Amino acid sequence: MDNPGFRILREAFQHFADKHGDADITGRLVRSLAAGGKAAVDKAQEEFPKTFVKQVVGDFYALLSSQEVADGISSTVRNLDEEKVKDLVDRVISQLKEDETALKVAKGLKDALQKTSTDDLENALDAALSNRGLGERMIAKAFFEQARPIIDEMRDASEEDIAEKIKELADTIPSDAIAQQVAALTREVTPERVSQQAHKFVGQLPSPAAISEILHDLGKAAGDKFDQLSKTGDIKNAGSILQEFSDEARSIVERTLANDNAAKKTFKRDKGRDFDL
Repeated sequence: MDNPGFRILREAFQHFADKHGDADITGRLVRSLAAGGKAAVDKAQEEFPKTFVKQVVGDFYALLSSQEVADGISSTVRNLDEEKVKDLVDRVISQLKEDETALKVAKGLKDALQKTSTDDLENALDAALSNRGLGERMIAKAFFEQARPIIDEMRDASEEDIAEKIKELADTIPSDAIAQQVAALTREVTPERVSQQAHKFVGQLPSPAAISEILHDLGKAAGDKFDQLSKTGDIKNAGSILQEFSDEARSIVERTLANDNAAKKTFKRDKGRDFDL
């Protein structure tokens, strides 16, 4: 059955695509690139004026922080009921009990045990799983807690012995308890919390005005340097011109972002969020 959260997200992003479908963004890119050299930069400035870039970026930010996306993400996560989570946990545990999988895990664990302490190993495991699903992270944590008392014994054991121990430990992972905990946590992913985090995330991004300013100024600088390159016949001068562009580009980005951040600090929150900052 289709997850209702996926449907909400599809509709929200489709609305954004429909709004800008007539903008012919691909065509604009092709026409700009086809012009070549300085003409390409000038064409890009023409095809992507500041107002256009600012509008598209602003609309995308609005999409990311919209109620529709918040509802979609929340519904997608909350739709992972306890039975589905338990099924995932049971499948992972079943894989850990397979000879091939257990041996692969054993080899990695053996190598890690020879290079780091138990605490450092736990921290490394948390970092490595930071982008994985909640269920997988909790399984790994539960597995590690079960293994902690015998980790020192594993340091001197063979990979085959460690693999056998991993299969034994897999049977002790409390799949029911993990499923209950994950299900309880997913129920806390409300649209309000998602919306709050989305607004916080978008608020930390450069404003649409800053992005359009950076692209326009970089384009102008690139056009000037292309013009200079076309008139020089000295390879050393060409290298200097490219270095000047690199320095100028860095200055443009740093200056614009600094001004943008300064403007955000003076923004009155009680007036609402304005994506045209």
